[in-house]
Amino acid sequence: MRFRRRKLAFHKARRARARRALSLMELVTVVLIIGLLGTMAVTRYGSSLIGDVSADGFARRLSLDCLQARRRAISTGVNHLLRFTLDGGDATQYVLYRREGAGVVQEDDVRLVPSDVTVATGGTVDMEFTFTGETLAAYTITITAPDRALTVTVPQLTGTAFVQ
Repeated sequence: MRFRRRKLAFHKARRARARRALSLMELVTVVLIIGLLGTMAVTRYGSSLIGDVSADGFARRLSLDCLQARRRAISTGVNHLLRFTLDGGDATQYVLYRREGAGVVQEDDVRLVPSDVTVATGGTVDMEFTFTGETLAAYTITITAPDRALTVTVPQLTGTAFVQ
């Protein structure tokens, strides 16, 4: 009987040790390894990959805003436009407006161009969509990142933006 109690106590102690959580040293080691892997990834891919992802995201955002301007123009019967702010020929931001008489009224927030991306509008300041869904002209916006160039094309007849 005595032997049985010792054996039972031994097994309980063994199970308690097995259930124990990570020690502080083990936790620090895991965090250090993850930090080293993250640092290696950033130095391997660098800022050019981040710029490429920014350019891709900006091109998609711009095409969605073109779609939104087109839909708002059709649904309200009032022309809507994206107005770019140019600095040295490159866009720094754009805003969605609706045409109101001779002026325009801001409809949405200002969209900034990411710092590692260059946006060339070809001198176009306004991309205007009519109440029929067409644009006043065909528009081509070029978005350039360190290792990538994308083009947002908006044909005049359909007014639908394409990212290429």
